[in-house]
Amino acid sequence: MRGPIDYIVLEFEGNHFKGEVLNALTDAVGKKIINVLDLALIYKDENGNVTALELNNLDQELTHTIEVLQRERAGLITIEDTEEVGEVLDDNNSAGLLIIEHLWAKDLKKALINANGRLISEGRIHPDAAAELDEEEEN
Repeated sequence: MRGPIDYIVLEFEGNHFKGEVLNALTDAVGKKIINVLDLALIYKDENGNVTALELNNLDQELTHTIEVLQRERAGLITIEDTEEVGEVLDDNNSAGLLIIEHLWAKDLKKALINANGRLISEGRIHPDAAAELDEEEEN
């Protein structure tokens, strides 16, 4: 049984991947909060040319971190996916495309199934919109 699966696209201004993002991601994987099913790094230069970054083009520490994250890589991200992300990227920016499984939710999912519960709707409130919820609680 799998937990919920999401894709996430994160854009970075300029073309500078920082290890701290991958370190936080590795930490979440290590704590079994999420599982990274697939990961792609996408680069768009100042002329609008898009490239999916190869691991050997990154520094050794980032390369190792990404390899650790991709141990169970499912091969879900296609060249079409990276091209689609490249189309929405601003010039001279980069992006991380991740497909993650929410491991924290597996036990909850199992309990819901055992109780004959079924999902009838789902969605996500973006963290920026969550500020509205905080304001409502204060009033």
